[in-house]
This record gives sequence, C-alpha cells and structure tokens, in this order.
Amino acid sequence: MIFILWALNYIAIKVSVNDFPVWTALGIRFSIIVVLLAPFVKFPKGQFRSLLLISAALVPGHFGLLFWSIQNTASVGAISVIIQLGPAFSVLLAWIFFKDTPGIKRISGLLIGFMGIVFLFYEPTFFDTLDALIAGLGSAFFMGTYMVLVRGKNQISPLAIICWSSALGIPFSFGMALVLEAPILETIQSASTESWLGIAYAAIASSIIAHGSWAWMLRRQPISFLAPLTLIVPVLAVFATVSVFDEPLTLHMIIAGLIVLAGIGLITISKAYK
Repeated sequence: MIFILWALNYIAIKVSVNDFPVWTALGIRFSIIVVLLAPFVKFPKGQFRSLLLISAALVPGHFGLLFWSIQNTASVGAISVIIQLGPAFSVLLAWIFFKDTPGIKRISGLLIGFMGIVFLFYEPTFFDTLDALIAGLGSAFFMGTYMVLVRGKNQISPLAIICWSSALGIPFSFGMALVLEAPILETIQSASTESWLGIAYAAIASSIIAHGSWAWMLRRQPISFLAPLTLIVPVLAVFATVSVFDEPLTLHMIIAGLIVLAGIGLITISKAYK
C-alpha cells in the first residue's frame, strides 16, 4: 500500500504545482500535516537537533527539489524513476554509518533493479530538461539521507518524526515563498479545487500514512532490505502517469518494469531465507 500511495503522489504533486508555486505548496502541505498530527503527538524531549537534521534533509532537500523537478518536466514518470536512486544512497550510507551489510543476494537484487532503471533512462521520450534531471538526483540523495537519519532514531515515534519535521519546515517553506514566489494569499484564492486536493493527498496519504508507515518499518527492518523495495514505485508511477497525463507507454518501459520487479523479487527471497 505504501508504494501505491507514493506512486500516486507524483500525480498529486504535478496537479498541485499547476496552480501553487513550489514553496507555497510545501508550506501548505506541512501546515496540514501539523494541524492533523500536533494535537496527538508530543514533541520528543532532547531531540530538537535530530528533528532539525531530518527536516533539513526532507524540506529543502528531498521535497523542495522533488516539487521543483516535477514542476519543470513534462515526464512525471521519468522523475519517479530518478528518485529511486535514493535507495542506493541509503544503502551506502547505512553500510558506512550502521555497518548494515547488504549481503550478496540483496546487492544482486539491487543491481538488477537499477539495471531496469538504467534501461528506462534510454527511453528517448523521458528527459526533456537537464535541470529537472539534476534536481531529481539531488532529491534522491536527500531521500536516502532521510532514510538513514530515521533509522538511527528509534526513540522517536514515526508520527512524531513526520509531524515535527514538518513543523520545522513551515517557516523555511513560507519564507522561501515570500522571497521567491507570487503573493501567497493571491495564489491561495486563485487555486483550483484539483490543486487543493493534490496538496491534501500529498499531506495525508503520502506524508502521514505512507511516510509514517515507512518510518515505522525502518525501525524494524534493515535498510539494505527495505530500501531496494521502493524500486517498484517508478513502475507504478509510470503506469499511473500514462493513465492520467497521457504520457507514452512503450515496450521499452514495460521491459524496464519487469527487470525492476525481478530485482525486487530477489531481494524479497533473500529476506525470507536469511
């Protein structure tokens, strides 16, 4: 379910940034999260620095670059593929800082999965701007960093991480919006219902439900097992964007998706028979 919610989130982001500039959209998204969670989640004592680091990785890093890349590309499916480089960063960082050794089967599964993504990179209809590609790569790196930071903070509940990292990101997001974007009130008043629904989905389904569940899983399973499983997200996202935005679906994309699924299957088997 987590991966389906994340795949559909690319559609939600694309719809929301049609009317909302990037930082305004993020500020509203984080505000929704805090309003819904803060009454039920206490700020963890002594964890301000940790949450600030997590927020820095998520807000200007992962989300900021992700929203910008989607806003500036005609191929949302392509960006969803690039973001899956995040697991490579997270596995490498976890190996360095937590001695979370992937193992031969998981490394093989990861390599097979990324072979599918590399194969997908050669689809000529995918990448329309170099800037969006670079932003997507940066977003992937910060997503991997976030995964490692969450893994190292078992004493903080998943919902607390989502709530308070979002709260710390609100001033930064709206500050950037005030400096770089159109007046916030004018944007809010002119935004369409579809854009509002896109932000609401990103806040509730993607952040609270999917990211909250993912943070919970990261505390109980090694990153070397969990991270590569996210390779299924671009496969789902490509099919979703084909349906919603009429992006082309070619035999090239289908073959790439099958290769990715083969890699995920090997990773799953390695977990079951460890």
